[in-house]
Parts: sequence; structure tokens; C-alpha cells
Amino acid sequence: MAETENVETKLNFSQDELILCFHGPLLYEAKILKAENWGPDDSESGETGPHYFVHYKGWKKTWDEWVPEERVVKYNDANLARQKQLKDTYTNKKKKSANKERQNTPSQEPLRLIQARTNNFVQNHQKIANRGQQKSSSPEQLDSPNSDESSIKQEDEEMLDIKDEHLEPDSDVQENQNQQRTKKRKSIDEDEDDEEEFMNRLEIKISLPESLKCRLIDDWENITRNHALLKLPRSPTVSEILKQYLEYKRSSSIKSEKSDIYTEVAHGIQVYFEKTLGNILLYGYERQQYVDIRKQFLEKENAEIYGAEHLLRLFVELPRLLVHTHMDQTTTETLEEHLADFLKFLQKNEDQYFVTEYERH
Repeated sequence: MAETENVETKLNFSQDELILCFHGPLLYEAKILKAENWGPDDSESGETGPHYFVHYKGWKKTWDEWVPEERVVKYNDANLARQKQLKDTYTNKKKKSANKERQNTPSQEPLRLIQARTNNFVQNHQKIANRGQQKSSSPEQLDSPNSDESSIKQEDEEMLDIKDEHLEPDSDVQENQNQQRTKKRKSIDEDEDDEEEFMNRLEIKISLPESLKCRLIDDWENITRNHALLKLPRSPTVSEILKQYLEYKRSSSIKSEKSDIYTEVAHGIQVYFEKTLGNILLYGYERQQYVDIRKQFLEKENAEIYGAEHLLRLFVELPRLLVHTHMDQTTTETLEEHLADFLKFLQKNEDQYFVTEYERH
């Protein structure tokens, strides 16, 4: 009997071994720093069996973690091919999701108000330049034109200049052809200008505190791996958290004009949350729950049902959403500062705002 037990708890990987380890849906190169067999009393969660403390290649040590053996695979040619296949599948899926998302991108008007208010405070009512419409392309599609596209474009331009030596069109026809030619060249030039302008836009950088990153990972694992869901409605809700943030800032010794900026930032966060929750903030396993809860609470907004866990997911997506807006460097830096301030508030109250238990379904 003891011999069978030893076989069942045998460590298939050893300390200092180079392996591939699942983190989310992808495989990453990692090194095993420790290898242990866990009994019922060796972990807070009660997990048992082989566990490995791994360091992901190229990642900070703060991401080192204990993982069960089912997340670890041998470092060999077959699994390296599997790693590449998973990455390609994930990349294609993200591109398809981005194409679909273009049809449902949230309104930029609340953000423009935030930009205007922030810039007025910092730059003494300096006007924000070039606040235009968003470009339809998503960030994932902003690669430089490949050789095939460049070749096609060159051929199009050359075709515009071809003259048939055997035909003598009358002046009206010739004038119409010249107009069409000019219009096409202008359209090509405008497309190039739009893409160059989009590429030159300043990227919003949002740095998540380490403890909140861990919350995101736990949230992902609970839902996608354990098939457990958050109990809804949450308490406190997103709306309540934002109100508490504003109350906290108003109770501080801040100038009245800056208080208006905090109000606009909180309002913009809530609007983005409302517009993006159903489209890009839910995992697949949560969608039926979303449909059911919306039927149950028709009179409530999403921010009055969902809580900190889903709000935190928004901050992962915000840089990708905000790239569609026109902001100068000062405005970008100021907006980053206010979003970082809200994340510090969220971190300060994370024990109050986040749950540790999910319900299995």
C-alpha cells in the first residue's frame, strides 16, 4: 500500500530543471526552484500532491509562484511546438476579438471631458488639440504595411498613369479621368496620414500594484480553471467604490478645481465600465451569469451590480481603449497620475473590496 502511495506522489520534475509552465492560456519557459510533495496540512487551500516553485524566464521574481504538477510540462521539441501553437491560436483569437470590438467601442465623450478638465488645471486652460474621431483600426492591427500591400499600392498608382496609345478620349472624359485620379491619390495620402497620426499618439501607461496583479490572477484561475463565479450583486458595487473614492478625496485638503477633476475621472471610469463590461471584461464562463443577472435587475446599471474584481479588469484594457483618443504629453501624464491614484485607493481598501471565495457552478 505504501509503495502505491509513493508512486502516486512521485515528483516527475526536479529542482533546477528547465520546464514549460502554464500561466493563463499560454506556456512559458521557467525554472524549478523548489520541488515538494504537499500533504493536506502543507497549504492553506488544502491542495495535495507534487508542487513546484517556479521562476518564469525573463519575469520579475515577484511573479515566482507555487504551481501544481498539472501546470508543468517537459521542455522538449513537442511541447515547444505546442507552446508556439497556443501562442498563434491566442494571437488570432485576440485579432478576431479586436475586429469585433471595433463595432462596440465605447463613446469617447466622457474621456474628452476628463482630458479638458485635467489640461485646464495643468496648462492654465490650454486647449487640447486634435480631439477627433477614433480610428477604426485596433492596436493589434497597427503593424507597418507588408511588402505585398506596398506592392499593391504601387501598382495602383502606376495604373493611374497608364495611357492607352490607341484611344483619344474627348476632353470631358479626360477631365473626368483626371478628377478620379486626383481623388484616388488624395484618399491614399489621407489614409497614410491617419495611420501615421494614430501611431504617433501617446500611449497611456497604467502600472498595477503587485497585490492587485495577484488579485487578477486569482480571479482568472477561480473562473476559468475552477469554474467558480462571484456572487452577484456584489457589495460594495463599482458605483459605491467610486463614490467612496470621491468622498475620500473631498475629505483631503485639495483645491476645489482639482476636486472637479477627480469627479470627471470617476465619472469616466464608470462610463467605460458600463460600455465595456458585456463586450470585453467577461470571461466566457461568466456570460450566462451576465445574461441572467441583467434579466433579474433590469432597473440597475452594470456598475450597480458588479464589484471590484470586474472593475480591476477594466484597468488592464484601458490603455488599449484610450489609444483611440487625442491627448498631448501633459494631458497623458496627468491622466496617468489620476488613474494611478485611484488604483492606490483600491489597493489600500482591497481587503474590504475584494472577495476570496467564489461559488462553484
